[in-house]
Amino acid sequence: MITHRFTAGAKATLLDWYPGTTLDMDEAARARKLTKFGSAKYVYRTETMAELRGFLERRIADRLPEARVLYWT
Repeated sequence: MITHRFTAGAKATLLDWYPGTTLDMDEAARARKLTKFGSAKYVYRTETMAELRGFLERRIADRLPEARVLYWT
């Protein structure tokens, strides 16, 4: 599973394409991480990531008890 993340360039493009979006892209509410190429991306903070992961893993386990989450970022 991959959570929503964005770069400054991606944010500008999305806001241009979808000016009325309600997608939360507030850098102040996110953690800033550097990519392996040195550019910045904005990801959910640790607490939010833990909450999201717990919620999604519980829902998956409820509906697909044999399933395993192999990737989370």
